[in-house]
Amino acid sequence: MRKHLLYFTCLILVLFWVMPCQAASPVKWQLQWMETGELVEEVRIPIEITDAPTDQAWQRTQVGNEWIYQRDINGWSDYQSYNDGLPILVSENKNILYSLTEITSDTQSSPGWFEQVAGSRELQLIIEVPGLILTSTADQRNDLLSSWSFARGSDLAGEGILLKVVRVDGLVMGIGIVAIGMILAVVIFYRRLRRAEQIIAETYAIPPKDSHPNHEDTK
Repeated sequence: MRKHLLYFTCLILVLFWVMPCQAASPVKWQLQWMETGELVEEVRIPIEITDAPTDQAWQRTQVGNEWIYQRDINGWSDYQSYNDGLPILVSENKNILYSLTEITSDTQSSPGWFEQVAGSRELQLIIEVPGLILTSTADQRNDLLSSWSFARGSDLAGEGILLKVVRVDGLVMGIGIVAIGMILAVVIFYRRLRRAEQIIAETYAIPPKDSHPNHEDTK
C-alpha cells in the first residue's frame, strides 16, 4: 500500500512539473526589414516575464496575457550595436545596382535580453525582407516572410545561415530604365528622320540628264 501511495505521489509531482512547461506560451519575435532599410522589431512574451530590455526605444503594451515590445531601428549597422535584439550577424555586399545581404546566427554573442526571455522557452521567429530570397533555412516561407520554430530560443545559435537576400536599388534601376528609354527614343527618331529624308529625296529628286544626245535632235 505504501509503494502504491509513493508511486501515486511521484506521478502527481511529475504531472505538476510537466504541465506548466507544456502550457508555457512561446516567445514570438518578428523582424520586418523595410524598403527604406529601416527595421521594425516586435516581441511578444508571456506577461509573467518581467525582464526588461535595455534600449529605451522599446514601447511596451499589454494585450491579454502578453507583453508586446516594439521599436524602430535605422538599419542593420545600428541593430547589431544593441545587446537586446536577436543574436544574429548581418553582412552586406553593396554594388551599384544590387546588394547581397546574408543573415546568420551569432554563436559568440554575449547573453542579453534575448537569452533572458527566450533562451529557455519556445521561440517563434519571423523575418520579413524586401528582396529576392536566394537561400533560406526557414521552416515555412510565404513570399517575403520566413518563419522558424525552435523548441528553445537558445537553439537559434546553432542554425547557422538564416537568409541570403538580393535587393535591387530601385532608384538606380529607375534612372537606368529612363536613360535606356531616352536612348532608344533618340535612335528611333533618328532612324525615322533618315527614312523621311530618303523618301523626300526619292520623291522630289530631279531626273538626271541624258549624257547621250538624241541623234534625231542633231539633224
